[in-house]
Amino acid sequence: MPVIFRSWATLTCESTQTPWRQRMDAFLELFSLSGRANRARYIWHIILDDLVVAGMVGVLLFSSFFFLPLPLIAVPAVGIGLAGAWAALAITVKRLHDLDRPGWHFLLLAVPLYNIYLSIVLFVVAGTAGNNEYGPDPLADLYGGQRRIG
Repeated sequence: MPVIFRSWATLTCESTQTPWRQRMDAFLELFSLSGRANRARYIWHIILDDLVVAGMVGVLLFSSFFFLPLPLIAVPAVGIGLAGAWAALAITVKRLHDLDRPGWHFLLLAVPLYNIYLSIVLFVVAGTAGNNEYGPDPLADLYGGQRRIG
């Protein structure tokens, strides 16, 4: 019987998978809209997204300082920006799933003032304990199958 373990991206992987396949599964998980994400995972993804955006802005400013052709830099930057935007959408939808809310609530982040409330909820409120309709509890494995409450 294969050994089951949890990777950093909270994927269930069999030990018979190659390391390359495990990394590929973790990478694809970044863009998946299904499943749940706890607060820590959400916060780390947001920090990583912000660092990538800051790096892209730095590269664009640096390239404009040295008069490099804009398409040479802008085309990859747009591609990376679109991938990053999709990854941010995916992690936010997963965080909403952890709070037992549908993914379309992501659109409510565009509503003035309510977006502040929803952002605070995403960063502060603990997810639903136990399984919900969007998947198993992402913290259950940390506590031997059950999440401690309180």
